[in-house]
Amino acid sequence: MSGKHAIYVIVKSKDGQIESKDPGLLNLINRHHCDTTLTVFHKDWNAFCLHHFGYVLEIVDVGYQWSYE
Repeated sequence: MSGKHAIYVIVKSKDGQIESKDPGLLNLINRHHCDTTLTVFHKDWNAFCLHHFGYVLEIVDVGYQWSYE
């Protein structure tokens, strides 16, 4: 069995495009099985960003690591 896990996320913030290894953001992506196209993911992402950053971060790219069991 294999799976992928987010190890970083590149986002657009108020300060421009940045690479983030924020554990909360990565946990959110991984919790949704790295499917950032899901409506429920976007709802959770927006709520998390608003609560922790005060605005919604736009995802540009996600870096993944593949695990093999």
